[in-house]
Amino acid sequence: MAVLLDLDNTLFDSSKIYEATIRSMELNAKSLGFSSGKEFKKLYDSVRAEVKKELPENPVNRLRILYFKKISELLHSGINPAFILKLDAAYFRFFLEGIKNWKKENSKEFKRILSLLKELQAVQNIVLITNESLRTQVLKLSVLLPKEIRYSLVTSEESGAEKPSPIIFQKALKGEDPKKSYLIGDSLQDDIKGSLSLGLETFHLEAPIASGKKRSVLEKKSLDGKSYWQSPDLASALNYILSLENGNLVL
Repeated sequence: MAVLLDLDNTLFDSSKIYEATIRSMELNAKSLGFSSGKEFKKLYDSVRAEVKKELPENPVNRLRILYFKKISELLHSGINPAFILKLDAAYFRFFLEGIKNWKKENSKEFKRILSLLKELQAVQNIVLITNESLRTQVLKLSVLLPKEIRYSLVTSEESGAEKPSPIIFQKALKGEDPKKSYLIGDSLQDDIKGSLSLGLETFHLEAPIASGKKRSVLEKKSLDGKSYWQSPDLASALNYILSLENGNLVL
């Protein structure tokens, strides 16, 4: 039996941190080789839109170094490897700092998530399953989860297939019965549709951590005629899985 967990926007709010990271690069633009923050933002937005148009089938979050390459071509009339790598290093420095800040801002809720994961790992194998690159996700995990949380990591990079392909889910399951396993993720297309095709008990998250003091209950919904759970946050989904495994509700 296994619990498959998406990483970005499931274990933490990567979208919010991404926006803060771009703001940080804008504020530090002069030290990164731009005349101003305005110049950085204008170039970044321009090349991002260009890449999205050129490669509509590719998730843009994995094309960031391509943005920096195109910025280099515009600013330096060609490839400047040192400049590209400097931007890439700055991006991840700010992003990892953003994860740390997010954990502090949501310390109470995140501690509850960690507590539930610790309890869950005693009865289920925890597998993080992601379409991102291995290096990128290892960097994030280096500051996100403590050593006492035991998990496996399966990326599309090493699977040769991306969610919702059954190949990456099968690799993550490692022979475990999908009908006795679970999936928690934020994408209806990639996470939910992919896992439902294999028969996993599936949870679609509205957010890693619910806004407001009160949590709503899980709701049954349907996608292509197959049922899944709509969960307000990660803790609610983990809590429900534990209640199924232990035969009682975890408070």
